Amino acid sequence: MDPLLCVNGSRSEYGRFSDCEAAVADDRRLAEVLIEFAHTLVGDFSIQSILDRLVQRITTIVPVTGAGVLLMRADGDLHFVAASDDVLLRVEPLQVEFGEGPCIEAWRTGKQVLVADLGTDERFPQFSPRAREAGLGAVFSFPMTVEGNRIGALDVYLREPGKLAPQDVVATQVLADVAASYVSNSRSQHAEREAAEELRRRTLHDELTGLANRVLLHDRLEQAVAKAKRSGGIAAVLFVDLDRFKTINDQHGHHVGDQTLVAVADRLRHAVRPADTLARLSGDEFVIVCEEILDAAVAENVAKRVADALALPLPIAGVGTVDVSASVGIAFAGRGVDLPEAILRDADAAMFEAKRGGGGRYVIAAESVRAQR
Repeated sequence: MDPLLCVNGSRSEYGRFSDCEAAVADDRRLAEVLIEFAHTLVGDFSIQSILDRLVQRITTIVPVTGAGVLLMRADGDLHFVAASDDVLLRVEPLQVEFGEGPCIEAWRTGKQVLVADLGTDERFPQFSPRAREAGLGAVFSFPMTVEGNRIGALDVYLREPGKLAPQDVVATQVLADVAASYVSNSRSQHAEREAAEELRRRTLHDELTGLANRVLLHDRLEQAVAKAKRSGGIAAVLFVDLDRFKTINDQHGHHVGDQTLVAVADRLRHAVRPADTLARLSGDEFVIVCEEILDAAVAENVAKRVADALALPLPIAGVGTVDVSASVGIAFAGRGVDLPEAILRDADAAMFEAKRGGGGRYVIAAESVRAQR
């Protein structure tokens, strides 16, 4: 109601001034809730937290005893996500269970469904009697729609049969519309964040194995070298190359070769320490970066765990098992003026030394070891 009418109108036209004051108070409460929603649009509130707040605040705006919200998931399933009290928590899901009810009808049709007396209602023969048994007298459902897309519905209840005043119907629909806009906006933001995170993951991780890729490896290696310089400690790089991997590709095909690389990556994940970086450099080459280790023995223990991890045959679908081993080269960064590329090159050279020795072993780059003495 327009506050000016409350000031200028006569008793005969608009009723008692106290009624006008009550209407103004209702408008103010509605405005407060709308402002709360506006704040959530620039915040990081979850859909659940906002809808929980909505169903609690509705009872302060319109003369109802409870409220609930039904939403449609991205997969098309309907589910109730909020209810203002324990009774509604039990009653609302019955609509999904029965496949009928005012909330579902409002969602399906995009129209308000107003049931003033659940005791005499015949539209919902399964839901209405159960709702009445639970102590509900009337229910009013409002579609939640965004740009023509129905995403759910808002229910409000009375304990006893009765009607909502026209202004209360309008106010509740406004809240349903605002809630729908918020949910849509929040879902869009979530989808954008997921897309950005997936893009970041693909940019920094190997598509086949999910391990860090060359880009992320070099970033972690630079960090490890910088930390070693600052602290006067040691960082280690282990260059891991599978022995005779070409034979597996030649005998079984590249598909089995890819499965083998995935299985090796999984074994290596369990061999490294939690703080280590494990990356796939290219082909059958893997690199492990160990930051801030106490001495060379730590890196040697990691190399031994790598050998142990690959000692057992790898189960491969359609083939049974394949046997693999790895040659490992170890290089260190620390007290000297070290460049990440040089450390990686030293580890690569030591790995080839291990291969020339027959594979299945590790070799420490001699120049790197001397730098630590």
